[in-house]
Amino acid sequence: MPRICFILVAGLDQQLASTTADVFTSFAHRNTLAPVTPAVTCTMQATLTTGKTPARHGIICNGLYTHDNAALQQFLDDDSFPEFRRQISFWEQSNQLLQTPRFWTGKPIRTAMLFWQQSMPDAADIVLTPKPEHTPDGKTVASCFSRPRDLYQRLTAKLGAFPLHQYWGPLASLPSSQWIINAAMDIWRHDPVDLQLLYVPHLDYNLQRLGPDHPAVAKDAADVATLLAPLVDMVRKDGGIPVIAGDYAMNAVSKAIFPNRALRDAGLLKTHTDEDGKLLIDFAASRAVAMVDHQIAYIYCAADAVDPTKKLLQSLDGIGNLAISAEEKSRLGLNTPRAGQIIALSNSDAWFAHDWWHNDAEKPRWQFSVDIHRKPGYDPRELFFDPVRKCIAQDTALVKGSHGVIAAAPEKQPVLLSDVAPPAAHTPATDIAGWLASML
Repeated sequence: MPRICFILVAGLDQQLASTTADVFTSFAHRNTLAPVTPAVTCTMQATLTTGKTPARHGIICNGLYTHDNAALQQFLDDDSFPEFRRQISFWEQSNQLLQTPRFWTGKPIRTAMLFWQQSMPDAADIVLTPKPEHTPDGKTVASCFSRPRDLYQRLTAKLGAFPLHQYWGPLASLPSSQWIINAAMDIWRHDPVDLQLLYVPHLDYNLQRLGPDHPAVAKDAADVATLLAPLVDMVRKDGGIPVIAGDYAMNAVSKAIFPNRALRDAGLLKTHTDEDGKLLIDFAASRAVAMVDHQIAYIYCAADAVDPTKKLLQSLDGIGNLAISAEEKSRLGLNTPRAGQIIALSNSDAWFAHDWWHNDAEKPRWQFSVDIHRKPGYDPRELFFDPVRKCIAQDTALVKGSHGVIAAAPEKQPVLLSDVAPPAAHTPATDIAGWLASML
């Protein structure tokens, strides 16, 4: 049985894979990976490893609406900001949040998950994922969870500590991907598994900061190819099968949509003040709240608020599609209670921001910082630093790229590269699990 190294490169589409003549052109087969909706990190990773749609595996985006939901709350990480995580929680790591098993569960397939989401504590034989420590004085200490427990210590002795602040935030850059790939090579060499799953984030940063058509993004693709070449070469020399895939393609964006602000102005979203007098969402009193993630928004409404919320959303510039009925949600692969009462997709040139405030005086302190657990939505502004105000930039116009909505153009489809022919020239993401299982 050959060993497989499946490398998921954030944002790698057909166009970017064509900009360099390095490792991306060395594969025998170049195909297209058809993503699910929404085409975002956690959803795609869950689909690739289960073979199921989001309606089946339950990972509807990078976050979950956890308010008044004991079934979800039991699996949340209470180490930091638990009161916020019991409302809306992003980037939860528990494998038990998946509603269907990974394709290797119960089979004699030894597996490693490196920087894949929903992998803790035991989704695979080997697990390595960021698990920063938050100190009482507000500092964030870089660390990783690993299985076995001593794996991260062994890697830091060779590679140094994982550069967390270059993995996300204004300093996000190539060293984090370099560290991840070096760790993957060490694990491939010293901890043999049948299937190694690896996530490489670097392309994601400038794709969002600068947009998919900026010349700097082509250089980023070349840099990633250079980093991956030794790993791909190692896998091939060991008789293994390397596979490189993109999880989504980035869309150029020029506007943000603010559903929570509109809901607040309509009296559907209610707020209360924190200890600093800043406005927080009052989830218990609200009749409608939006959880947003890139180009998708899930709206959780009281029964009598569905119609007014629908009309309100239809009036917002930038929204391309609303799904309310079971049939409409099924067409998206999102007919699950976790998706709320209304699903909104943006136009390809827009994205959803979580803001419900009208001015800086209303904003909680954490809005001005990198804070992925207290914000009830994904905030790409965390990639930008305001040097004048000495905080995370607040201007949504800075964001030039987003994803989630699937573009129709062939060059804007995720790429699938392999030395073994995939199931089809345009392979659905739901078919990848079965394909990998058949090779194993």
